[in-house]
Amino acid sequence: MSDLDLETALRATLSERAAHAPGGDDLADSATRAGVARRRRRRIAGTAAVLAIGAVAGFAGRGLVPVAGDAEPQPADTPPVGDLVTCGETWPAFDPVLLTERPALDPESDLGVAVRTTARPPVAAGLIDGWTLVDQVGSTAYLLIWLDQTATARNIAPNSIVGATYEQAADGTWSVRGTGECQPERYFDDGLDPADWRLPGEQPPPDATAVTILAYEIDCSSGQPADGRLADPIVEYQDDAVVITMRIEPPEGELLTCVGNPETPVTVELDEPLGDRELRNGLWYPARPVLPEP
Repeated sequence: MSDLDLETALRATLSERAAHAPGGDDLADSATRAGVARRRRRRIAGTAAVLAIGAVAGFAGRGLVPVAGDAEPQPADTPPVGDLVTCGETWPAFDPVLLTERPALDPESDLGVAVRTTARPPVAAGLIDGWTLVDQVGSTAYLLIWLDQTATARNIAPNSIVGATYEQAADGTWSVRGTGECQPERYFDDGLDPADWRLPGEQPPPDATAVTILAYEIDCSSGQPADGRLADPIVEYQDDAVVITMRIEPPEGELLTCVGNPETPVTVELDEPLGDRELRNGLWYPARPVLPEP
């Protein structure tokens, strides 16, 4: 049997099994993304089919992950857009599970010893609950510092998360290169920059099928207008929220000043009425509620 015939047979098997898979409340809601190039639907969580072990193995050997129905097999180990997070443009992307599980930095490692002795960050040791190593790229290590819930700690980082970068010298010693509050953002590997947005005026009514927002660039742009550089909104539909994410093409020029970026009105078309769902900004992780501003 040729590779083409094998793939056709495997797809037919998966489609048949998906048709008989259990449904109901255990299946997650569909989310719709209106992307830069096209709209595509994906499941927020869960799967509707129990896949045959033999079929999975067949696709795995070809470097593909099988999916139910008529969808094309997806490349293995490729996370969906927006499923990783970052602390900013100079940080690597990482799995958001680190934000909840908080795996501890090995205290006996060279870095684990340094952060408590010779390379302490500019944060009082009594405010620190723990450390998590996000990644090490070459000689640079990226750490999350977890603060306690005291008022003093919240003055430093309202969400109790500080991001710290450490640099390792040729002799193996570590030093602090920079620290700052980490506000986790969703990561998009699209070559675009993040854009924030706000909701002017009143809350849209439940029957609204379009929402007008004011989008603005976060990074410095020398005051360049966003017209023509804003990508199509990414819209995700959930049971209790409609999540809108804005992206923007980087501005022209090498030396850009931070003089304040103008707001740009954007009309976001919805595939279904808003209902009583909350509007949320998908720039952040988790997505943040957006309320009307006067």
